[in-house]
Amino acid sequence: MMGMSDLDQIDILSGLKPGSELYAIRRERPEFVEGTELCRETVLSPNHGFGLSHALRAALASRMARSIGREDLAAVYDLMLDEAGSDADLASIASGAETAAAADAFTSAIIRHADLVTRTPRNSSRADIERLEKAGFTNPQIIALSELIAFVNYEARVLAGLSLLEEVE
Repeated sequence: MMGMSDLDQIDILSGLKPGSELYAIRRERPEFVEGTELCRETVLSPNHGFGLSHALRAALASRMARSIGREDLAAVYDLMLDEAGSDADLASIASGAETAAAADAFTSAIIRHADLVTRTPRNSSRADIERLEKAGFTNPQIIALSELIAFVNYEARVLAGLSLLEEVE
């Protein structure tokens, strides 16, 4: 449970300070502030990873943030990736590089799906979920991946919205 003066990741990245108007406005809906932090923990380092490691999740989160143009957010996930145990393949995923030829079909499918839903969400369809199933994904893995993609994209949009509100202030 966060206290009223606790800064969360969104506060830090958007430069919100306790006492500022936007900080106070965010705290008018504490369930969103606390829920976002709880969601971050759940999608990035869940109790059961369903074969999607904490390090892979951090690499994907970094990649998605970078793809959206949020280098600040990508840097947070890069740090998380380093703490989780990065390697050359994971660093390549995080960097946004095209899928390495050496990547296995499972990893290639994850990267393709995360890129698709992040960059062109309206182009994703049931066929893309079926492609994950054909690559060997279980329903819990598909749900876990979808939650991760949704969270990183949500977080990036909240940051963008807060920066717009600060410009208006």
